[in-house]
Amino acid sequence: MDCKDRITIVGIARVEGVEVIDGGDTVAIRLRAADEREITLLVPQRVAADLQANLNVGLQEAQDRRRAR
Repeated sequence: MDCKDRITIVGIARVEGVEVIDGGDTVAIRLRAADEREITLLVPQRVAADLQANLNVGLQEAQDRRRAR
């Protein structure tokens, strides 16, 4: 990993809110970190849609694995 690369890992305790801004082009996702900081992600709508699809697939696969035990 290049020394210029930075990875940020934050434990999220809850979702505070989701708003569509910029005329629908951006989703603002407000999160509360485990240490009580508020974090807002500004995500382009197309990236948010991709994230939603990937979350759905990943969560379904995890549920299927649990059922198979």
